[in-house]
Amino acid sequence: MLTWLPQLSGIHGSVIKSPVTGMVMPLTEHPDLLYNSNVLTLALCIKLQHGTLKAPFSGVFDRQLLGGRRLRFKHNSGLVIQLDIPLDADMTNGKSVNHLVKSGATIRSGESVMSLDIRAYGNCHVVLMILPHPAITHAFSARRHVEALNDAALIIQTGNKPKT
Repeated sequence: MLTWLPQLSGIHGSVIKSPVTGMVMPLTEHPDLLYNSNVLTLALCIKLQHGTLKAPFSGVFDRQLLGGRRLRFKHNSGLVIQLDIPLDADMTNGKSVNHLVKSGATIRSGESVMSLDIRAYGNCHVVLMILPHPAITHAFSARRHVEALNDAALIIQTGNKPKT
């Protein structure tokens, strides 16, 4: 389960940098009922303010679903971060999206993987989630503005009890 805090300072663990620039919010605030039903326990939404999506860490990149709107970043530790982008009619014909990296490619932290014309989307909310991993015991986030690769979207911990 993702624990929401007023701020992330003072929390120890592995920092997952935001792959996008925007406002981090609880998933319950996502405009799509599929996401805001709180079924995804290790997920949050980010209201995009910039259209460049970057790799949060080095690893393998993969695109899935119609138009490549589900991005997966797999770290060599086995950790997988997934970023879901809302489906837009222009996405399927290439008008509002530009894929910058091929699916299956090895990527470096900070590498740009996709650009979106967020003006075509209006209020674009992406979903950032951690796929289940047996080593993760706790995950934390905070409502706030984040800059891609400069700010933490999440902090994850492994072990038996939270460290603050």
